[in-house]
Amino acid sequence: MTTLNDITCWMTLAHLPGWSVERINRLVVRIVHEEAITVSEFFALDKQEWVNRFAVMEQEATDLARAKADMPRLAFIAEQLLHEGFQVIPLNAPEYPITLREHLKVKNAPTLLYVKGRITLLQEAAVAIVGSRKAGATALEFTANLARKCVSEHKVVVSGYAQGVDRQALDSALAAGGRSIIVLPQGILTFQSGLKTYYRAIVNGDVLVLSTFFPKAGWEVGLAMARNAYIYGLADEIYAAESDNKGGTWQGVLDGLKRGREVYVRKPNPGEQNAHGKLIALGAIPVDMYGNRAAYPDAQELLIPENRAEEATKEPYNTVNATEKQILDLLCQSAFSAKEIIRILKLDWDILSLQQFLASRPEVYRISGKPLKYTCRNGMALTLF
Repeated sequence: MTTLNDITCWMTLAHLPGWSVERINRLVVRIVHEEAITVSEFFALDKQEWVNRFAVMEQEATDLARAKADMPRLAFIAEQLLHEGFQVIPLNAPEYPITLREHLKVKNAPTLLYVKGRITLLQEAAVAIVGSRKAGATALEFTANLARKCVSEHKVVVSGYAQGVDRQALDSALAAGGRSIIVLPQGILTFQSGLKTYYRAIVNGDVLVLSTFFPKAGWEVGLAMARNAYIYGLADEIYAAESDNKGGTWQGVLDGLKRGREVYVRKPNPGEQNAHGKLIALGAIPVDMYGNRAAYPDAQELLIPENRAEEATKEPYNTVNATEKQILDLLCQSAFSAKEIIRILKLDWDILSLQQFLASRPEVYRISGKPLKYTCRNGMALTLF
């Protein structure tokens, strides 16, 4: 996508204020696949055509009209992106990474990617190496070893550019003659110092810088947390060098396990203060200092007593009991409200408990309206996903 008008229209759609990524993506599917028009052609239509033809609600049509009126401002930013050599990759482009779309699905896959560097890196085998900003010497040694291993196996290292594990993964991969993708917690136009630092590697095709956020967005904690999902989504393999029992690495590993991903965690040394034992108990795979699978004692024995009791009552992340399976099977047939699900399956659940369960399942999609309804993603035929 290289024209100023196309980039402006996609930016307008991708950053609609108050819209979820999922709602935007579903509109993209409707525009480019079901109606077979371009986003530029969509914005050339009037408000009533959006309502009648694209199942857009009145308030959503008002949002779109306001965003359309703001296009001249976005056009200046789009022009800057083009002038400075950035590329913009929309969800339906062949350059969009398949792994990101498959791992994050319609609910979380970013609608637009802003990149600088060799975009073919997005299609190559990739490994995410994640961990604390304040990682200790052991974690950094593990990260360097693993980065060099990735280079020897011709795999791209994905990192988040934070101090600690992220920066170690990036620099070790480059020092070994490898390639890396930097996933930013900010807009790509606010990363000028980093672009200068890695200018030669970018020009040589060894580094690709990627952002999913508005191009002029500054660094924020919330964006850093959101960015973690994209690091994991871009990778075929995920390795955690160091994690506490809270924070971005911890949440990212849990999310990966919940989605059925294989997540590898460095085997902790005796007496080491981290959450690796607990993560292994939850399903992460222990590896040695070189990223190879490692034997490990029963992780349950390494949990402190109160946590051991808590984990003993939990089901594994990727399993459901018989009743929960009934619910999911029903939703694969059609869309139902929580009240309808309870009535049809004759459940003894209250509505709040059911809603909490449905919200915890990545395969369940919410259909807004009154009443709110739920359906199974696997039963929805979306060309992009």
